[in-house]
Amino acid sequence: MTRSYLMLAAAALILTGLGACDPEIRTPAAESVQDHALAHAQPGYVCPMHPQVTSDEPGSCPICGMDLVRRQQEPSDDAMTTVRVSAEVRNNLGVRVAPVVLEPLPRVVDAVGQVAYDESRVRHIHARAEGWVQRVHVSSVGDRVSKGQPLVELFSPLLESAQQEFLQALRMGGDALVTASENRLRALGISKTEIERLRRERKVDGYIVFRSNMDGVVIKLDAREGMHVRPDTDMVVMADLEQVWIEADVLTRQAGWLAPGLPATVTLDQSEAPALRGELAYVYPEADPVTRAVRIRLSFANPEGRLKPNSFATVRVSERDVGPVLQVPREALIRTSRDTRVIVDAGGNQFQPRAVTVAYESGQMAAISDGLAPGENVVVSGQFMLDSEASLRSELRRVSSEDDTSAAGEHRH
Repeated sequence: MTRSYLMLAAAALILTGLGACDPEIRTPAAESVQDHALAHAQPGYVCPMHPQVTSDEPGSCPICGMDLVRRQQEPSDDAMTTVRVSAEVRNNLGVRVAPVVLEPLPRVVDAVGQVAYDESRVRHIHARAEGWVQRVHVSSVGDRVSKGQPLVELFSPLLESAQQEFLQALRMGGDALVTASENRLRALGISKTEIERLRRERKVDGYIVFRSNMDGVVIKLDAREGMHVRPDTDMVVMADLEQVWIEADVLTRQAGWLAPGLPATVTLDQSEAPALRGELAYVYPEADPVTRAVRIRLSFANPEGRLKPNSFATVRVSERDVGPVLQVPREALIRTSRDTRVIVDAGGNQFQPRAVTVAYESGQMAAISDGLAPGENVVVSGQFMLDSEASLRSELRRVSSEDDTSAAGEHRH
């Protein structure tokens, strides 16, 4: 008897009650693990507690005093392993079953999202030339601004030179020269209104007032009075919060069916208000190089300001217009490194493990593409104990077969 067989026979004692509790006549495929283990040891009787104690005759174990048990015939290798239990043991194990149904099962993705600024509604205020900030008309980040409101007043020597050039062109006349000087002012950020004022007043001062070109809020303020700025300085950044984005990361395996236009809901973590309804706006074309997640984006109107940038939200995207698929509760699935299987209720308190192919999962259900048929029942509670019984029986059959082959070889020699 091999070491692996002894270990498996001992492990079978944990499940002895599953098979031994039913006094009914047992078919080969429905025998208990204990009986199955006994069928492959030599000689014909063995102690169920100490499998190393064997005998050709009935008797008792000298270690624990238990009666030796006769081994039973093992089913053929191609027979489906079946576990049979009594109604009492089934009740003690809390075995529950659920039907295999054929119904629509829309795929759903749930993810944690974050409210972000709509980048198409963000404006940056930069100086077009080096200069010094003379006055800042906003006080801090979060200030609300309206279109046309002054933001920053800047003095620039380069601007002063351009103003003098424009006035010189006006004195000299010539449409081409005036137009060229005016274009230079506009390139430096001078508005049409300021150019008309300069044309009218003919006064050079080297100052430019930057005004807001939108209604929004200040989200960045890097300008302070007396500060020297360059063209790459973000003096003021503003955002329009009437429309915001919500971005979320989803697993790569969930992103294959996602596409713009799918219905989506957003639940705000900081609010008990009803979920916002919208649709998926964009699926980013690349996965994150670190997390390998795919980012998705939704766009929502935000007239009341409920959606606060940088706050969290729960995002759900759903599939629409799907046909019926075979499905079982996710809790029925037994996942291993080799396969995924379920325990099928074969009737008469008999249960069979069945390998299945999971197409996808949605919510608490799993769509099955192969392995089950409508109307069958699968175990959703107690299935792991039944699966262990079936696995042990299958392994004992394999080990016994190897032992028999080895013994036959030794006998021939």
